[in-house]
Amino acid sequence: MKLHLKAPAKINFFLEIKNKRSDGYHNLKSVMQTVSLYDELFFELTDSKILFECENKHLPINKENIVYKAAHMIKEHYNVNKGVKIHLKKEIPIKAGLGGGSSDAASTLKALVKLWNIETSKDKLKKIAVKLGADVPFFLTSGTALCEGIGEIITPLKNIEKLNMVLVNPDFGLSSKDVYKKIKFPLTNQVKINRIISSIINGCFNKKEVFNYCFNRFEEFVFPIYPEIAKIRKILNELGCVSLMSGSGTTVFGIYDNKAGTEKLKSKLNKYKWKTWFVNTIKLIAFCTMF
Repeated sequence: MKLHLKAPAKINFFLEIKNKRSDGYHNLKSVMQTVSLYDELFFELTDSKILFECENKHLPINKENIVYKAAHMIKEHYNVNKGVKIHLKKEIPIKAGLGGGSSDAASTLKALVKLWNIETSKDKLKKIAVKLGADVPFFLTSGTALCEGIGEIITPLKNIEKLNMVLVNPDFGLSSKDVYKKIKFPLTNQVKINRIISSIINGCFNKKEVFNYCFNRFEEFVFPIYPEIAKIRKILNELGCVSLMSGSGTTVFGIYDNKAGTEKLKSKLNKYKWKTWFVNTIKLIAFCTMF
């Protein structure tokens, strides 16, 4: 038996750091959104072992990889005596704030529940997912969601109207752990997320005035150290996009009005040595269809 899944990237329309917890993690509040940039995973049933392969030289293919960890964790948790061969085709850049590794892990959990015929529930799988990483539970369903706690408390929101976006990456990544270390408390200029959530619920999130409420707390810590990321955002704004850094990584997304703007942006961005992808927002993935 074989399975093929696409693992989508995400962006953060809003990301606020609330406080540091006693366990060393940080509580956050964010609206996450999946977009049409994908890794691809191929699963093949084997006798007993977990085999993992990926051509990307920057990713480990041993027990340190989050895909391998996800497979091993679910196999141990449900005492599965079957195995799997997993091939990862990597397209989402690494350490870029787009959640590629977390999405790959979530896709692995969903695929192996089906491949190994495991009887479970969404809530039970979420408990495994959060042990792998804070963003992994979000990717079990994807779409548009409010994420709280360390990222594991998920409240699905109404799917927003399709948006055209460009993702721009300076071709280097940042470790989330290193970025979190740079946060200094108390934070200033606290902003509220209520306007963004109500705009999504009321179906008017595509209006430009709403985008003015979008915010990423990490920018104030990342931009002074990595001015090229700040430059990307500045250029996108000058080109008429509403832009923001995604997550704790290096990618900046720009939202523009219509497909006619795609060629204009391609032409303008070609002179820079940045990686670019033109994507759209994608809707909620029904969890039960994976079983």
